[in-house]
Parts: sequence; C-alpha cells; structure tokens
Amino acid sequence: MFRLLIQELKFRLNTTLWWSVGLSFLPLVYIGIYPSVAEEMANLADLEIYRAMGMNLGTFPDWVGSILVIFLPLVAAIYAILNGTGTLAGEEEDGRLEMLVTLPLARWQIVTAKALALSLSILTILLIVSLGSMGVMTSIQDQIDTDLTGIELFTAVLSTYPLVFSMAMLSIFLASFCANRRFASLIAAAVLAVSYFGSNLAESTKVLEPFEPFFLFTYVDASGKAVVEGQQTGDLLVLMITGVVAFLLSLVFFQRRRLTVGMWPWQRSKVPR
Repeated sequence: MFRLLIQELKFRLNTTLWWSVGLSFLPLVYIGIYPSVAEEMANLADLEIYRAMGMNLGTFPDWVGSILVIFLPLVAAIYAILNGTGTLAGEEEDGRLEMLVTLPLARWQIVTAKALALSLSILTILLIVSLGSMGVMTSIQDQIDTDLTGIELFTAVLSTYPLVFSMAMLSIFLASFCANRRFASLIAAAVLAVSYFGSNLAESTKVLEPFEPFFLFTYVDASGKAVVEGQQTGDLLVLMITGVVAFLLSLVFFQRRRLTVGMWPWQRSKVPR
C-alpha cells in the first residue's frame, strides 16, 4: 500500500503545485490591497449583501476572515471534489481501476492510499497558501493598524483544512457509492453550494435555522475574533469526524461495488434471457 501511496502522490504532484500557486493569489491580491481600500471597506461593512455572504469588512482580521477563511476553503473544496470524484469512479470510467484491483492489495488498502494522497495534497496546498499569506502580511504590516500577528494569520488560514478534508472524503465516498463520476460530482457540488449559502442564510432566515447543523460552513467561524483567537475545537472536530465517517463509508461501499457495470448499490444485475 505504501508504494501505491507514493505513486498517488506523484500522480497529483503537478496539480497540487499549480493549485497552490493559483490559490496563493488570493492572499497576494486581497491582503496586499488592504491598506489602499481599508477605509472604503469599513464604510461598506453594514451592507446587507455582504452580511448575506457571511462577510464583515470592519477591521483587518474581519477582512481576512471574510476573504480567506470563507472563500479559500470554498475554492479549495472544488479541487477536493474534482480529485475525490476522479478517484475510483473516474478511474473506473477511464478503465484504469480494473487493472488496479488486480494488484495484490485489498480494496480497503486501495481506497486508503488514495484518500491519504488526496488529504496530503490538500494539506500541502493550504500550507503553501498559509505561508504566502504570512509573507504578504509581513510586507504590509507597517501600513495597517492591527494586533494580528503573522503566526495567527498562518494558523487562521490553515484552520480551513478540516472543511476541505471533509469535502474530499465526501467526494471519495460519493465516487464509491454513485453509479458514475457525473452523479458523484453533481451531488458533491450541490452539498458544497448548499452548505455555503445555507449557513449564511440560516442566520437571517428562521425557516433554515433547524437545518443549520447540517451545513458544513456552519462550523467555520469567519469573524475577526476567530482569526485572532482560532477556531472552536468542537467545530473542527465535527468537520474532521464528518470526513472520517465519509471515508469509512467509502470503504464499505467500494468493497461491495461491482466494477465496470455502472450500477447503484441497490441495483441488481439482470440475467439475460
């Protein structure tokens, strides 16, 4: 299994580096321009459209929370969905998975190696973006009035990992459960979109309040206070446990999956007459 893990990491290397570079433009642009737009953003902090999007722009920590802590995992989750659903279901459609299961490895080892590789790739991306964020802040620190330190910013950006991890494991589960990659991708994308908009709207819409615990973004605090003091441990645990449960379900359903037939778990093959 270790050799398969190394191979999976090598397979994702270029994609991981390119996504790291791409996502690093978020802190480079939005933190870098803060000194020139700080006063204007503070005047717009009370607009309803920003509140509906879960954004608060009053202070520099609020700005960081609204831009990086919310939008960074939202974009990184797209990488998780593309790679998670491309694993298993995508490889089955490409004809590579049938050859892979002929290796002297149990199915659970195959899924575990792929899940570990994807988890490490996401961690690498967020580490690079966190370091980049700290570097950009260091370059403008003498231009802004804030008590936020570079280490606190680094920790705040890296704390988005549990959310992206949970989406990655959910995508792998859907890849093992759904009949094909298209359905897996659509469901994962719907979960991401509903979680983002639902968690923001639940704060102002009583109809959605009972469903708020089911939205993943509910467990991400984008306030300036959370940027400085860190995320709640309980919220991070909920996201990590969600990812672990999704991973365990992927083991169960991939073990039962019939390859090449493109069937849902409840379907049964029909014997031709």
